[in-house]
Amino acid sequence: MTQKTPLASPSPPEKPSGDTQDRRDFLSKLLMGIGLLFSYGVMAVEGILFILPPHTKSPTRRLYAGHIDQYHIGAMQTFYDLQGTPIMVKRDSDGLRAFSSVCPHLGCKVHWQGDKKEFFCPCHGGVFNQDGIATAGPPADAGQKLFEVPITVDKRSGIVYLEVKDVKRRTTA
Repeated sequence: MTQKTPLASPSPPEKPSGDTQDRRDFLSKLLMGIGLLFSYGVMAVEGILFILPPHTKSPTRRLYAGHIDQYHIGAMQTFYDLQGTPIMVKRDSDGLRAFSSVCPHLGCKVHWQGDKKEFFCPCHGGVFNQDGIATAGPPADAGQKLFEVPITVDKRSGIVYLEVKDVKRRTTA
């Protein structure tokens, strides 16, 4: 019988020199530290964005309000925004101006009195001049004025637009 000779055990792999090992340890620890700092930074930014409100300015929409020729000097026309709130548009020698019909005092609806050339709030007798500044009643005591709605006129076509708050639409899933 032949005798089997035991296989020689493989020799252990050579260890890298101490300098190479130190560099590898340093680089791996450096990269792990950078990754950790980056992940904490991302987490901090996401946390701040979660706490802050998503939008600081509400979205608006341009609402068609007719042609410039439809507006006569001194006359008042009423339009409705997307929430159904009346907006009063008047033309004077300076151009077009639009005012919300909501009284800043308690939210009542103001009305245009063409014979007196003023806005009147029936709730507490508030009176606003034709520029929307309160002249009598509780709104005048508080120094309030009507909210002016932004209005633009396209120079080429003469089309008038009101800039109103956009209404979020509900979607059905």
